[in-house]
Amino acid sequence: MQRREHWNLSKFAKLSVCQIIAMATCIVVILFDSPTSETLLQVNRERLFIYASIYGLSFLLAGEVSGLFVNSTRNLSWKRFLLAVVSSVLASLGLVLAVWIVEFDYIGRFAVLKIVIASGAISFLFLSFQNSLSNRNPWRVLALLNDVRVKQLKSYLGIRADEITWIVPKESPSESTMVKFCNENGVEILILDQGNEANLNIDLMEILASGVRVLGVEPFVESLSQKIPSAEVDRSWLARLDLRQRDPIVRRVKRLSDLFTATIGLILCLPISLIACLAIVLETGFPLFFHQKRTGLLGRTYTLHKLRTMQKDAEKKGAEWAQKGDLRVTRVGRFLRRWRIDEIPQFWNVIKGEMSIVGPRPERPELEKKINSRLPFWMCRYLLKPGLTGWAQIRFEYASDMESSEEKLAYDLFYIKNASFLLDLEIMLSTVRSLTKGSR
Repeated sequence: MQRREHWNLSKFAKLSVCQIIAMATCIVVILFDSPTSETLLQVNRERLFIYASIYGLSFLLAGEVSGLFVNSTRNLSWKRFLLAVVSSVLASLGLVLAVWIVEFDYIGRFAVLKIVIASGAISFLFLSFQNSLSNRNPWRVLALLNDVRVKQLKSYLGIRADEITWIVPKESPSESTMVKFCNENGVEILILDQGNEANLNIDLMEILASGVRVLGVEPFVESLSQKIPSAEVDRSWLARLDLRQRDPIVRRVKRLSDLFTATIGLILCLPISLIACLAIVLETGFPLFFHQKRTGLLGRTYTLHKLRTMQKDAEKKGAEWAQKGDLRVTRVGRFLRRWRIDEIPQFWNVIKGEMSIVGPRPERPELEKKINSRLPFWMCRYLLKPGLTGWAQIRFEYASDMESSEEKLAYDLFYIKNASFLLDLEIMLSTVRSLTKGSR
């Protein structure tokens, strides 16, 4: 079987193409389909390119917030088209604002309409075409693992396992026929168990030269699901960990961005906070705030501040997991939790330097004693500052037991390994998207 050219593009590749589409439509509409009186037709080509770049970046930001670039089988064609149009409309607002600030003039309404329709429609067609090709050409994977490890691998992937064509040989190919078997069956990825000594005799150079990617279980799951199962983590993984956000310059820049975001957030959310406080008083009286010990950077504890959402005697029996539909939550508290209004006071924790805007969510020390006994690498989460929002929060549901905490840890480990300003930006934009839906 001939190995195919694959259309499973990375998210970065999709974003790059969509930005080019947005910029190109903006330039083409202005240059070839606008009256001579159009504002952007009067500027030089360099400034027009800058404005087109602003529109392209605005389109990417709006698309991330709207969910246009989220891979989901639930994203039907009409919904994806609607998201593409909404993203184009929001991006056009950024373009209009930029032109007005610099040129002190407006773009023609028909020019804006043409740009919105063209960029929305073309990006929708591209994403739909790419998604269709990707679905018709799933990865062909050969896993040289025992039955237990194959089952474990598929459990890591969840529903993503159904999107893969698993090559199952009738009998294990020998070392001399491995390349021939991969070529005949169109194998694109070969998964080896690093702990299996039988795999050490396989000629990896010959396999790689034939075009087959060779991965271990952990990097394969990481590349497909953006998480790192804690069961695949050991001391050697920790030794190879590159904590880029612990670099002095990166740490200072992140601290400044945290201070700026938290200060602006606290000021803008002040009216909402006052209304929430009034609602709490009317329903259950004082106190307004809830103060709780949490584990922070390098395992040091600090006091986290939240608006009170539970009954006053909610923890008279001691610390408990928060559950969905928790009866201890008040009616006002349920609304505050749904829209994350109860977490506004945590901006103060960020200003004090105890938290960051993005990072692993902190857990209670009382509950972590039990977690640590089962998940020995749980404390890896605190190699970075805890955050108001994080990768686990946008990719996984609220952790309410030991099993969900293990899954939450897998996403936190991915963030710790891959933390960057771009990933932080993606998390913040995805958090805005979840807030528009009511995230808890």
